[in-house]
Amino acid sequence: MINAKLFSFICLILFLVDYTRADLSMEEKMTKLRMKMKDLGFNAVIIPSEDEHQSEYVSKHDERRAWISGFTGSAGTAVVTENEKDMAALWTDSRYYIQAINELDPKFWTLMNASESSTLKIEQWLSQKLSSGQKVALNAKLTSISSWQNTENQLKKSGISLHNPDMDLIDSIWPIDERPAEPNSEIKIHEIKFSGKSWKNKVEDVRKSLNESEADLFVVTSLDEVAWLFNLRAADIPYNPMFFAYAIVSKTNVELYINKNRLTDPIIRHLDGVIVKQYDEIVDAVKNYSTNKMKIWVSPVSSYAIYTAVSNQTLLVSKPSPVRSMKARKNPTEIENLKKCHIRDSVARVRHLHWLETQIKNGEKITEKDAAKKLEEIQAEDPLFAMLSFDSISAVGGNAAIVHYSTENNGQAILTDSKIFLLDAGANYQDGTTDITRTHFFGRPSPKIKLAYTKVLQGSINLAKVIFPTGVYGRAVDVEARKELWKSGLDYGHGTGHGIGYFLSVHEDPPSVSYNSRSTLDEPLDIGMVLSDEPGYYEENEFGIRLETDLLVEETKTEFSFGKRKNLKFTALNYVPFDKNLIDECLLSTEQVDWLNDYNNQIRTYLGPLLQNYSEVKNFVMEKTEPFKYSHAYEHCPTFIRYLNSSERLSFFPIQICIYFASIVLTKLIF
Repeated sequence: MINAKLFSFICLILFLVDYTRADLSMEEKMTKLRMKMKDLGFNAVIIPSEDEHQSEYVSKHDERRAWISGFTGSAGTAVVTENEKDMAALWTDSRYYIQAINELDPKFWTLMNASESSTLKIEQWLSQKLSSGQKVALNAKLTSISSWQNTENQLKKSGISLHNPDMDLIDSIWPIDERPAEPNSEIKIHEIKFSGKSWKNKVEDVRKSLNESEADLFVVTSLDEVAWLFNLRAADIPYNPMFFAYAIVSKTNVELYINKNRLTDPIIRHLDGVIVKQYDEIVDAVKNYSTNKMKIWVSPVSSYAIYTAVSNQTLLVSKPSPVRSMKARKNPTEIENLKKCHIRDSVARVRHLHWLETQIKNGEKITEKDAAKKLEEIQAEDPLFAMLSFDSISAVGGNAAIVHYSTENNGQAILTDSKIFLLDAGANYQDGTTDITRTHFFGRPSPKIKLAYTKVLQGSINLAKVIFPTGVYGRAVDVEARKELWKSGLDYGHGTGHGIGYFLSVHEDPPSVSYNSRSTLDEPLDIGMVLSDEPGYYEENEFGIRLETDLLVEETKTEFSFGKRKNLKFTALNYVPFDKNLIDECLLSTEQVDWLNDYNNQIRTYLGPLLQNYSEVKNFVMEKTEPFKYSHAYEHCPTFIRYLNSSERLSFFPIQICIYFASIVLTKLIF
C-alpha cells in the first residue's frame, strides 16, 4: 500500500503540473478546431464577436473570436477552413486595423480590412476557398437575423450551405481551466430617483406599442433593454452595467428569463408580478407561443435563433424594438440627473488635467496607463460612481492614431512635452454615463498638428451649434463636423457621433451622426436623445486628434416656424476646456469664437462652485478658459485672414473665394 505522505506528495506534483500548464498555443487551437470541424462534417466555421444578445461588448466568457484569433478588438469576424494550407482570415474595420496588425499572428491569420471596398466579403472569400456542396458552420445564437440571411443567400450562389451546429465549435475546444467563468455579478435596483419611471409604467408603454403594432407579445433580447425596462443594473460585461437575461412582455404577463439563483429577496420584491423563468428556456418559450398562434414581435437585431423559434413566420412582427426608442429619449428626471452627473465628471477631468500638467512640468515619468489609472481614481471618489464606461484610451504620439487603442493591453508610452496626448475616457455613474475626449500638447506643437487640431475643433463647434427641424437624421448634419477638414482634403474614417445610454451602454442606438449610415433602423434625432460629437484626424505612427463632447437634443425657439414644426438644438453636457495651446486663433470665424467663449464661460459657471476646495485647479481652469478675441484683433494673424474674419467684411464674396483657395494652398504646403 502506498505511503500516505508519498501519495500526498504525488497529488501535489500533479496539481502543480496541471496548474502551471501553459495555455493552448495558436497552432494547438487551430489544430483542435480543424479536427472538430472534420468530426462534425463542416468545411469552414464563421466565428462572430457577439454573444447571444448581439452585444457590442461581450463578457470575458463570451470572447470566442478573441480567444481563437488573438485579436482583442471589439469588432471583427473570424473564418477558419478545414484545410490547413489555407490561412484563417479575420475581418475588421478601419478603427481596429492597426491593432489587428499588431495582434494577429501572420503565420496563421490573414487580415481583411472591411472598410476597403476592394476587400473580399466573407462570403466571396469562402466561395473561393470551398467547393459546391460543402458546409459552413455558424452558431445561430451568436448571429443577427440579417447577418445570417445575407451570408446564407450569398453562399447559396456558390452551392455552399450554412448550418447551425448542435454545439458551438469554439466552446467545444476551449479548455474549462483556460476559459473565464460565466458572469454572476450582483444585480441591484436602479432607484426611482435615478430612473424617473417605475418598471410597471414602462411595461404599460410597451403594451401600448403592442396594440399599435397589432402584436400579442414582444421578445426583449438586448441586455441594455432588459436592464432599462426593469430598472435593474449589474456588471456582467466589463464597463456595461447589465446582466444576462431575456424578457417577454405580453398584453397580460411579464416574463423574465434569468438564472433564478441570482435573484435576492429585494430583487424578487422589486419584481412583484413578474413571472421568472430559467435563462435557457427562452427559445422553447418563443416556439410555444408561436404554436399557440400568437403574433410575436421580434426585433431585427435579435439572434437568428430567436427569429427561427417563431415557427409560423406569418405570425412574426419584425420591426425595431419599442424599448430601444423609449430608452433613447431620456425622461425629465434622467435629463436633470445627466446634467449634474456630467458636471461632476467634468470636475474630475479638469482635476486630472491639472495633475497631469503639474507632473510633466516637474519632470515626473507618467505612462499612458498611469494617466488612465489616475483619472479612474479621481472619478471613483464620486459616491455615485459604478464603473468606467469603456477601457480608457490614453494614447501618446503615434498610439493616438489608433482610434481604439488599447491602453489596458499596452499603455507603456511616456507622456512628454514633445508628443501629442489623447485621452478618451468616461464613466458609468448611477445618474448617467459619460464619454469625453480631449487632445493635449504639453509643449510646443508643430504647425501641422496645430492646423489639424484647429480644423477638428472647428468641426466640433460647427456641429454643436447647428439648429435643425424635427425629422432630421444624424447623417444630415454630419457634414457640419467634416466640412472644415474636407476643405483641406482631410477626413477621418469613423462616425462623428453615437448615442449614449443612461447608466447603460456608452454606445446606444438609434442616435448616430454618420453620413455613411443608411440603416433602416435609423431614427431622426429627437428631444431627449444624447449623443457624442467627436470629429478627429489621424496620421498613422505620427499622431491622432479627437475631440468629443456629449450633446443633449433639446427644443429651441427660432424666429419662424415653418409648417409649425419644432426646431431642435444641441446642448453640451461636458465642460472640459479645449487646449488653447493647439488652437490657431487666426482660423476661427466670429461665430466659432462666440461659441467657444460661451462654452468657456459655462465651464467657469458650472465647475467653479465644485472647485472651491481645489484652489489651484480652479485657477488652472480660469487660465484655460480665458476668452478668445476675433482673429482680426490678433496682430500675428496674416492680414488677409484678419480682413476675411472681420465681422463687417464676412459677406464680401470675392474675398472669401480668394481666401478659400489660399487656405487650400497653405494646407498642402504644411501637409
